[in-house]
Amino acid sequence: MSTKDNFKIGELSKIFNICVDSIRYYEKVGILNPTRNEENNYRYYSIEDFRRLALIREMLGLGFSTDKIKEFVTDRSIEKTKTSLVTELNAIDEQIKALEYSRKNLQHRLDSIYTMEERYSNEEIKEIEYGKRGGIMVKDGHIPDNMVDYYLIQYMNNNNHYIGTVCSCDCYTLDLPASNPESPYYRTKNVFFYSEKFTKKECNFFLPEGLYLSILYKGPLAKTKQLLPTMFDYAKEHNYEVVGDPIEFCYIDEYETNDENEYIIEIELPVSK
Repeated sequence: MSTKDNFKIGELSKIFNICVDSIRYYEKVGILNPTRNEENNYRYYSIEDFRRLALIREMLGLGFSTDKIKEFVTDRSIEKTKTSLVTELNAIDEQIKALEYSRKNLQHRLDSIYTMEERYSNEEIKEIEYGKRGGIMVKDGHIPDNMVDYYLIQYMNNNNHYIGTVCSCDCYTLDLPASNPESPYYRTKNVFFYSEKFTKKECNFFLPEGLYLSILYKGPLAKTKQLLPTMFDYAKEHNYEVVGDPIEFCYIDEYETNDENEYIIEIELPVSK
């Protein structure tokens, strides 16, 4: 029977509300050292082990690794304690910066989805003046839709640059002359990702500033091939010259929903007077 200064592993498990496997793991990595009963090989934990386990749980909660905890509990001094705390504070500050960056990107992406939903106006053609807009080209060439993620990961690995598909919009420059007239989709010239929050340093190409015709539609991507001819007709009727390839901005697509009817796609066509 346990006394106040002698505990079995099951008792510690209940007191600290952790599984016995965790306590055994702390012993395995050398940060907890119970005594063993020679007759039955049971583990017995002293009040000092109890105190150390409380310290271990606190340090784990603060983000310390088991290696750092082992170093701390086996060779403590005030200088080493201060150094450990400063090191961990610096690591936490870096995590906070990363979380703040992620939060800003996620909030911006959510705001852009709300904006696109509010902008939808029954597929009306609009004329919009844009300044120079930066994007991240992940493949300057045609690729099948099912290979986009492959080239995205390849780009990130090659450039050591993370691009969040949740936090940005996948975009495609359309190659009309090379497209199959029997296909419901246009062939693409490239794939890039766009976000207003991208910095100039992040971007590896820029869309030219100027006037763009824009249609925002809801539904499957096949609607692009149905709607784009109306944009060329509009340009002709209003004496605009088409000065570049059309672009699809997929604000809501398979990255956000499995239902094609929920897609929100913008087609942009660069024009000039």
